[in-house]
Amino acid sequence: MYCLSVSHKTSNVVVRKKLAFPDEQKKTFLDDLYYSENISECLILCTCNRTEVYFCGDESSVKTVETVLSDFSGIDFDELKKYICLFYGDRALLHLFRVAGGIESMVIGEDEILGQLKRAYAFAKDNGTVAYELNMCVQAAVACAKKIKTETAISKTSVSVATLASNEAAKFKDGELNVLVIGATGKVGSTVVKNLLSHKGISVTVTSRKHKAETVFENTGANVIDYDERYKAFDFADCVISATSGPHYTVTYYDLKNNIKTEKSRLFIDLAVPPDIDENIPKISGTRLINIDCIKQLANENSALKLDSVESAKEIIFEEIEVLKKDLAFHEFLPCMQSVKNAMPSDFSEKFIYKLKSDVSAEEFARILEIYRKCGENN
Repeated sequence: MYCLSVSHKTSNVVVRKKLAFPDEQKKTFLDDLYYSENISECLILCTCNRTEVYFCGDESSVKTVETVLSDFSGIDFDELKKYICLFYGDRALLHLFRVAGGIESMVIGEDEILGQLKRAYAFAKDNGTVAYELNMCVQAAVACAKKIKTETAISKTSVSVATLASNEAAKFKDGELNVLVIGATGKVGSTVVKNLLSHKGISVTVTSRKHKAETVFENTGANVIDYDERYKAFDFADCVISATSGPHYTVTYYDLKNNIKTEKSRLFIDLAVPPDIDENIPKISGTRLINIDCIKQLANENSALKLDSVESAKEIIFEEIEVLKKDLAFHEFLPCMQSVKNAMPSDFSEKFIYKLKSDVSAEEFARILEIYRKCGENN
């Protein structure tokens, strides 16, 4: 198995924006890989902080994935390679488990990534581009992530990007705070609203398309306005948080400048990739913009508090990968089981033991002998 990764560790939001493919494009991307001659399985994981392709194939498959990724993103092949991290074999497995467990996240231990990985797998499965190996690897990584969350404190004190953004908004000014949330019915946006409503003195307004938000936020205390009326709400808002998955700006410099009448300090927080908010809006007096990359420093500070849990998580990952590798090896051997049994001479066990003695480490040999000893005791 291989993993080709472009993440917040190697690239900025401008690069990641070009790699944030919508579902229809992801489907075509997977088909192009799967129907190439050198790739047998593949899935793509796209989040605001990473785009990763997991795939099975021969050595030439790496060049195929790099080429197709360059074509789909519009990033020159040589330019794209500067941002890519390539993992293969055991390293690819380890990376997958670390991603699922939240260790590779911008905010260590955040919960969103596990759901995103499960959805990426389901998408590829529905598209017919995954088979036994990726199925086993992803399912084992998901199970391991759940074990990490249960047995360590890595997620018990988890601070997600949404929570960090909410905290930034809450401390923006003293006294009553008016916050407008765009994209409130999405995964990140709904978490933002939930966190904001937990603070005292914050009035939350959310935008709605086709009255969806009116149902979602009924009886929560949040006000609901039509999405098309958002610019009228900017004048009273102290803070605007946008977290949609759309390809277009929700806030532009031109429209914002023409719709705010009151001079005051305003904070805009953009949690989307591609960006929701025009990068030029800080040119408006009193306006400050925080984007997803600005959250990274806050995330790093939070992550430093979780180092002990990370070490425990690494131990769990190592143990679970060992189990997975045995399962994969045994699955590959199973078709040969009967023919091997038929070919075994009567003195096979004795010859096998002497062969192992010369080929494996002392620790492995001692362990195998212990297994043989127990088998003898049970007969």
